[in-house]
Amino acid sequence: MSFRNKRVTDFESKHCSGCALCVACCPKNCITMQSDDLGYMRPVIDDSLCIDCGLCTKKCIIENPEALSHPILTAAAIRSDEEKLILSSSGGVFAAIAEQLISKGWMVAGCIMDEQLTPRHVLTSNIQVVKQMYGSKYVQSNTEGVYKDVAEVLQKGKKVLFSGTPCQVAAVKRFTKNNENLLTVEVICHGVPNVEMLHSYLDLHSRASIKKMIFRDKRQGWTFNNLLELNNGKTKKINHRLSSYMTYFLEGETYRESCYVCPYAKPERVADITIGDFWGVVNRRPDLKNLIDIEKGVSCLIINNEKGKSIVDNCKIEKYQVSYEDIKDGNEPLNHPSRHTEKRTAILAEWAKNKNWADVDNYWKKHDFKFSYLIWSHIPTSLQHKIRILLGKR
Repeated sequence: MSFRNKRVTDFESKHCSGCALCVACCPKNCITMQSDDLGYMRPVIDDSLCIDCGLCTKKCIIENPEALSHPILTAAAIRSDEEKLILSSSGGVFAAIAEQLISKGWMVAGCIMDEQLTPRHVLTSNIQVVKQMYGSKYVQSNTEGVYKDVAEVLQKGKKVLFSGTPCQVAAVKRFTKNNENLLTVEVICHGVPNVEMLHSYLDLHSRASIKKMIFRDKRQGWTFNNLLELNNGKTKKINHRLSSYMTYFLEGETYRESCYVCPYAKPERVADITIGDFWGVVNRRPDLKNLIDIEKGVSCLIINNEKGKSIVDNCKIEKYQVSYEDIKDGNEPLNHPSRHTEKRTAILAEWAKNKNWADVDNYWKKHDFKFSYLIWSHIPTSLQHKIRILLGKR
């Protein structure tokens, strides 16, 4: 019986995060990311090219998790230029950091939505491309190629800001050996659906007619409402409570299997800086209601080492001290991974029939749509904001 090293494809499929680090590490380029039966991207090895070196396993950030750090500073935060907050999902912290570093000659790697409405990571020094990275994208991005791109410019002495989910941050740190010129910013991540789900959902809205999708449209308040910019110049607002895609994303029903056992969903963090929405900020710092416009969005800012602190200290960011416990209370992934539910099994069974979101949408209308959502969607945004404040939802 011949012996061979363990490969990434030998692991239980539920453990693979889809970060694509194994693709970048393979010395024979024999690993590709391919869509499985549910549309989630997973590594596939070409046995005719594989030399059985085992490097894919040794480098895997799930099999061998990257080192984590305890936060050294936590705050509620917004960028100083409030007029630009409309471009960001919450308090604009990433935008403030990126703009400051671009002005100093850094390059930035992050997720954009391309012309096919497909999320992918790119590396750039162009501020207009960086602006496409602003705002949340509730779908897993394609990182193939970006780790090598980052490593190449780092080797040339350039400085790079990399933003992504914790598993993507762990991957780029491992691939670049945590180069001293690399700064990492992670978003607080509950989990990720796959791009086939997103595209099929958008087909319900005539995807070919859509020029751009904004997952969090600030013009509708600090919430999860979508905006579709159409090729004909018109726009289409989608209230998240009336969207099966957003409903099941927010309920944690459409994430890839690995998200429910994520080794990076815990208080200790993998990036230099962690950012996300600061839900519950009014309860923790009621004085902020009189200092800032809460409805423009507030970020939680978690600085995990001195490298992160030195950068943030030189950015135009207003910081209001809070405890880490204050932030963790409103952000489940800072405590533990998202919960796996029986409903997810039923939803994915509908999706698996034809990989057609219309089947999922019909399931949602039958089982999870509530008439109260329709009523809420017709309440003026300003009144919704006041109600959320009264209910402690801000």
